[in-house]
Amino acid sequence: MGALKTKAVRFVPEKFMSAVTLRQMRYFVATAESGKASLAASMVAISPSAVTEAIAELEMLSGTKLFLRHPRGLSLTYEGHRFLAHCRNILSSVKDAAYAFDRPDSTSEGSITLAITSTLSAYFLAPLLSRFQKAFPNLAIKLIEESRGAIEQRVLRDHCDLALLLVSNLAENSTLSSYTLIHSMRRLWLSPKHPLLDRDAITLAEVALEPYIQLTIDGAEESTFEYWNEHGLEPNVVFRTQSVESVRSLIAFGHGVTILSDLMYRPWSLEGDRVEVRELFTPVPTMNAGLVWKRGQIRNPAAATFLKFCRAEYGNISSGVPRALS
Repeated sequence: MGALKTKAVRFVPEKFMSAVTLRQMRYFVATAESGKASLAASMVAISPSAVTEAIAELEMLSGTKLFLRHPRGLSLTYEGHRFLAHCRNILSSVKDAAYAFDRPDSTSEGSITLAITSTLSAYFLAPLLSRFQKAFPNLAIKLIEESRGAIEQRVLRDHCDLALLLVSNLAENSTLSSYTLIHSMRRLWLSPKHPLLDRDAITLAEVALEPYIQLTIDGAEESTFEYWNEHGLEPNVVFRTQSVESVRSLIAFGHGVTILSDLMYRPWSLEGDRVEVRELFTPVPTMNAGLVWKRGQIRNPAAATFLKFCRAEYGNISSGVPRALS
């Protein structure tokens, strides 16, 4: 994204309110979350130039810089952070208003049995449940956490209504249907003093030379070796663990690197040490999460309501547009 020249003008609230658009806000939020205009453009299915133009318009209307430009992308200014919170609230309110015309009756009653893996129960479930229960207070959800293999069997045997799984790891199965809710980018995690931080483009071949901390839960190791094998490489695994927090701590202390999804990324270890992330020059697949059910019509009306709610909530969200799989 090239440097944007923002003409300094006096901020006029009335002019800003009459000129700002939801489109500009959507593009701004996508850019803030991705850190790059090109990635933001892919998230909202528009050209990078349109994203750049929208941000320039917002900066002109506000009379202030919303982003700092640097070689690796964009970061928010203080004013940008404040504006981001308001944009998210506004877009969420508009989504709620639109959903009100098509959502099931909020007074609907019933219960749903939802099976979920530990990865998604830790990093995805809580805010989704909070929003759903606020919208449908009379629909109860029973949660079951198990391994993905056990969950797939539970779905096939009608022992749960829906499952929340990593669908990027889902085995080809003609008896299962799924709907992808999020596409989460995988990036390189490394310590703050790691020499690779100085590189403008980090390849998978360079990562192969580093000690690698391998997460093993929820099919993580299998999916890791799939995309490494596609490039004729393999990681130099020095430690395997089921604990994301263990991965975070070891990397923060400089004991290795890993490639994991942004869904699980947090910038601090439990000890309070920093974990850095960098995008890889070598393309790696996203980690996709979504709902899974037994092929055919969902018989439980409450479960159908939950699926419809999730489709509306995640219809166009981080790292790409969700896709339905038949």
